[in-house]
Amino acid sequence: MVLSDHRGALAELTALLAECTRGAGRFALVSGGLASGKTELLQQFQRHAADAGALLLTAAGAPAERTLQAGIVDQLFHGAGLPPEIADRISHLITPFAATVDESASDVRAIRHGSVRAVHEMCGIVLELTRERPVVICVDDVQFADSSSLQFLLYLRRRMGSGRVLVVLTEWEQPRLTLPLFHGEMTRRPHHRIRLAPLSEAGIADLLREHAGAGDADAADVDDPAAVLHRITGGNPMLVRAMIEDMDAGRPAGPERVGPAFGRAVLECLHRWEAGLLEVARAVAVLGEDRTPVLVGRLAGTTPEAAEQVADVLTAAGLLVDGRFRHPGAEAAVLDSMPGAERARLHARAAELLYQRGAATAVVADHLVAADRVSAGWPVAVLRIAAEQALMCDDVAAAVRYLEPALPAADEDERLGITCVLVHALWRVNPAAAVVHAAPLREAMWEGRLRGRDAMSVVQHALWNGDEATAIRALDILKARPELLDAQSAAELRIICQWVHGLGAATAMASNAESDADPWVAAAQALGTFWTAEFCADATASAEHILQSCHPGDMALEVVLTALLILVHGGHTERAERWCERLAAEAARSGAVTWQALIEVIRADIALRCGEVVVAVARAETALGLLPHQGWGVSIGYPLAVLLQANSVLGRHRVVGELMRLRVPDAMFSTVCGLRYLNARGHANLTAGRVLAAISDFQNCGTRMRDWGIDLPVLAAWRCGLAEANLLLGRPEVARELIREQMRLPAGDRRTRGTSLRVMAAAGEPDERPALLREAVQHLRQAGDRVELARALSDLSEALADIGEHGQSRELARVAAEETKASYSGALPIPIDWAAGEAADPPDEPPALSDSERRVAELAAQGHTNREISGLLYITVSTVEQHLTRVYRKLGLKSRADLPRRLAHLTGTTSTRAYEARG
Repeated sequence: MVLSDHRGALAELTALLAECTRGAGRFALVSGGLASGKTELLQQFQRHAADAGALLLTAAGAPAERTLQAGIVDQLFHGAGLPPEIADRISHLITPFAATVDESASDVRAIRHGSVRAVHEMCGIVLELTRERPVVICVDDVQFADSSSLQFLLYLRRRMGSGRVLVVLTEWEQPRLTLPLFHGEMTRRPHHRIRLAPLSEAGIADLLREHAGAGDADAADVDDPAAVLHRITGGNPMLVRAMIEDMDAGRPAGPERVGPAFGRAVLECLHRWEAGLLEVARAVAVLGEDRTPVLVGRLAGTTPEAAEQVADVLTAAGLLVDGRFRHPGAEAAVLDSMPGAERARLHARAAELLYQRGAATAVVADHLVAADRVSAGWPVAVLRIAAEQALMCDDVAAAVRYLEPALPAADEDERLGITCVLVHALWRVNPAAAVVHAAPLREAMWEGRLRGRDAMSVVQHALWNGDEATAIRALDILKARPELLDAQSAAELRIICQWVHGLGAATAMASNAESDADPWVAAAQALGTFWTAEFCADATASAEHILQSCHPGDMALEVVLTALLILVHGGHTERAERWCERLAAEAARSGAVTWQALIEVIRADIALRCGEVVVAVARAETALGLLPHQGWGVSIGYPLAVLLQANSVLGRHRVVGELMRLRVPDAMFSTVCGLRYLNARGHANLTAGRVLAAISDFQNCGTRMRDWGIDLPVLAAWRCGLAEANLLLGRPEVARELIREQMRLPAGDRRTRGTSLRVMAAAGEPDERPALLREAVQHLRQAGDRVELARALSDLSEALADIGEHGQSRELARVAAEETKASYSGALPIPIDWAAGEAADPPDEPPALSDSERRVAELAAQGHTNREISGLLYITVSTVEQHLTRVYRKLGLKSRADLPRRLAHLTGTTSTRAYEARG
């Protein structure tokens, strides 16, 4: 069936046939862009002519047969069903006719005078045939016809005026005529020119209606699929049909995607013409937004003028618009169809051309990366500059992408500098990946060729990975040559060593290069008070200054983490949480995955200290998912410690068992993270009833902390755990002595003191317990730890019952139960009137959520992104954002992380069920 937009053209050809039948020769030239429907129109007209009783003589040109002389003439007369005697006459004429052609010439001048008689006789045979019935001669793609066949058509054109002959030729519409002499001769006499324009939106809509199932407006995810198809295809019939095929197959097109049929149709269009069309299309695809006629021409191996002419052809075909591909799917189809070696060659050549013209460094670098091979010289310099620019813009992935191919091609002097930048960039993404390139930096360190942050990073990475020998050797070099470190690097190195090992020998060596007059040294000394639990105003102020000045990549991560913990343990949990959110968002924007992971662990630790165990588990699991297991190095102990303690509180013993079976580096146990892990594992063993195993963990932890000079309850209150274990073994005196020892130490925060008082009460006499527990409850309530508060309230309820105060005991038991429920779900604590010793009236219930808001909120609380929620609920991303905005406003939330505990407060069990389902 002919396209609706082409019915007028078919009607015009049909009218010409009618005129021809009445005895008037007619000539029609049908032109159109690439794949514009010319062949389809011609075939439809041929069927009509055959039905009307005309004699059909048909042929089609092809690029490969352009030099085959008389090829078109041979097609016209063979297969036309001519009488045998006429067919013989034609055969005897064609062979000598083809032999008389000068193949070195072109166009219609190629014929020699000796062939005129043969042409004359063949034209006479055609005119003889018209006496019986009209003769219709159709030649498709005449631009590919051989010169002798063109001469035959011209000769016939001059003699068919009174014969019943209709000649219909189709040709591609091009900016410059390929057969100017032939055109000049053909169009000197009256003729009909028919131009096939691209399909209109109305024409596409008609085509959609003719295809069952493809006319559904939802198929293209828009209200007007015809408009979408027109915008993507430019009205090219072949591309339109391909898109309809994809839609029928359930692969609707969108702004960034197309189906496989569309990609195949693009390639079919490009392979229909000479190689120059494909070469220019490939050049346009490779150059992308950096294309110019000159660059396209040089990359395609042609002139700028020729490239522009081909671009005009591609534009008329609906493939290009304003010199670029109309749809990314078309560009992708061209790029994906290229052999790997050819694609690499074009990208390498494009990089060279763009570099010569002073293009942006990143643009040249992208082509060098795509070429997958880099030669020495300017390419290495370009890649390094592009990487440094990418890091300045926080694009870590791009920096790594530029540096990795540059490294093998660099000379010795360049290689060290590139390796330093590459290691810094990789460490921000995955510390395990940075290890691969660490050997050259170590060698340079031994030779004294590294300075400043590069020298500091050798120690930092060695400590992170538990390579104590490398760290000590590097620190010895820095101690002997303090000039290798500037004041900031030396101060940061001191904090790095403290973060990993606390106040040990490494810290003393790291501090050798510091100058007391430098502000960085003062800040480092203030942060060092964390290891004495003296959270003074200076320490808090220094921590704030550090956090205000930090940026991923510009400061050691361990410095930032120490500053955050000073705020946490100094009683500024909310400020620490706000800083974590801000820093995590900045790290996410800059692609600093390592920063994201460790900051998320700090957030998990904060949640655990506040008794929000479900939130703590979610955050710790999120952190672990950001880095591969080996990427954590010795720091793996921190998130595992949070998970062990939180899951123990939740009673998820199977999960705890799995966590304890995870392999951790042996070197971890010689670090502060190892202390956290040992203490957490002790509590997990204690909760599971493995008392002796718990005692071993607590004793091991305590021995290390005392030996290292960092026996700080805020870091790991191992004596509390050990005291509880001794109580289970019936040794209250030992338990009391352990707590007394702990309370003589600088506690540092209310949480530790409250827990100590609770355990002291459990080990004390019945008449001593109420007072100790009331004080413990006050500390724990101010500390905000719901888990420990619930335990203290429960113990206080039992202590009051033991001395006969049953009324207050029952009320506190109810409050303790509510606190326990709140700690499991993450809900807000129950307000208590401590003067009366009773629970206050509960707060007003928050506004109810609609069903839609609740569904969106629950999926968000489970960790789904807005786009994932959109797909699960079949709503737009914008609708998801609107629902979440209303949820935050109704529930008084500030961030997505607060959703799990707040939803649990509404439902009582939602968050716990969701968490257990994940386990």
